[in-house]
Amino acid sequence: MSNADFVRASDKGNPLSARDLISFYFGSQIRLQPKETTLTVGTTAVAAGSLGNQRVAVTFSNPGTTAIVVGLSTGVTSSSGFVVAAGSFLSFTWFLDGELVMQQFYAISSASSQTLYICESVMSVVN
Repeated sequence: MSNADFVRASDKGNPLSARDLISFYFGSQIRLQPKETTLTVGTTAVAAGSLGNQRVAVTFSNPGTTAIVVGLSTGVTSSSGFVVAAGSFLSFTWFLDGELVMQQFYAISSASSQTLYICESVMSVVN
């Protein structure tokens, strides 16, 4: 076997990760950086996550005991949207969800003072 047999598929034009895709586009590697936040969610929709224009993945985790619902507008309700059940999580990535991962998300719950953990994987200018 030659060294050419060990070349990653991404080197042949098939991106294997967000980093590979970004590298093809910009012509050089751009590192990804996790950005963590916690948000108090209640019965009124609040913005969840703030780095959509740089985001390649986002995970919403609900460590509480009441479901939190995530949606794409301030009109999200506790009975319509993406449900993040108590003790579970919801993730979006560029590979599976395309442009959806870059949208502004909003969160709401049927109870006040719920905690939503958010981890956004964003492009970083620091290599």
